[in-house]
Amino acid sequence: MTSWTANPLIAASTGFSAWWRNMRAARASLGELDECGKEVPRIARDLGLAPSELRSIAAKRPDAADQLTLRLEALHVDSAALRRDEPLVMRDLERVCTQCGSKRRCVRDWVRHPDDQAWREYCPNAMTLDALDDRTSAKTPM
Repeated sequence: MTSWTANPLIAASTGFSAWWRNMRAARASLGELDECGKEVPRIARDLGLAPSELRSIAAKRPDAADQLTLRLEALHVDSAALRRDEPLVMRDLERVCTQCGSKRRCVRDWVRHPDDQAWREYCPNAMTLDALDDRTSAKTPM
């Protein structure tokens, strides 16, 4: 009996299905934003964003900041605690990660060796993540 994940056709189909769902969700988000019409600048201002930045984020896939979760995990930073204790920091990290152009490299580097520091060369969140890592290290008893 063969596992369904061992079948390349099923794996490709599953990957395509996930991609399609994400693309539809991104289009729906952008469509909802477009329906807001003249309210978009106010919404963007309330979020601390430029209207163009808000549109750019709305056009991204729902999983556009998943790489952030990987980085936080590698740094031993509890993302749930960060979201609870520092919601503005987490929101900014997600915003920056969502718009990053190095997503594939980030995932590739994390898969190969999550503790490798190479990501700091291209990650636009590197300074903030370093600060969180320093803060986490300071709390850890030696």
